[in-house]
Amino acid sequence: MKKVLLIFIAGIALAACNQKKECCAGQAAPSKAQVVYDNIMSRRSIRAYKPDAVSKAQMDTLLRCGINAPSAMNAQTWQVRAILNQDLMAKIRALDPDFSRGAPNLIIIAAEKGSDIGKINCSLLTENILLMANAMDLGTVVLGSFAGVIQKPEAKEVIAQFGLPENYEPIYAIAVGYPDESPDARERDASKAVIIE
Repeated sequence: MKKVLLIFIAGIALAACNQKKECCAGQAAPSKAQVVYDNIMSRRSIRAYKPDAVSKAQMDTLLRCGINAPSAMNAQTWQVRAILNQDLMAKIRALDPDFSRGAPNLIIIAAEKGSDIGKINCSLLTENILLMANAMDLGTVVLGSFAGVIQKPEAKEVIAQFGLPENYEPIYAIAVGYPDESPDARERDASKAVIIE
């Protein structure tokens, strides 16, 4: 009886696989370029989040993608801290309850002090993180206001917990979490991007 049941289940599974192939037969898989284009064009800054935290494995993926960004002379002049620790998140929120947009997690981006190239490198790293997060159905928004928040005297204790080298300073943060909104794309000014022939 067990053999008959197993054969029956295997037959159903095989039929389902064949049906799926027939359903999609003749449709070409999207090109690599199309997948990347769609990911870029669908990404939005998210300013409302569900309370569910991002997993360590998800953060690890985001960080690995980030540090694989190009950097001037491969100097990799960045320091990145993904905040999963909710006690530390509470201390950060206490500095300014509104700035994190309610995101359950943050990624802190730090650049070499006084280095313009370091800030450019951090921007490249950030774009990799933002796009990978979108591909993982996570929401993000870059929080430039973090630079002001960390200037508060009471922020010193919080910054110390980031464990940054002395010659690095946080320049902004990225809010990360599961989106609780689906904003439309904002209009872009195409006149600012010109092809010179």
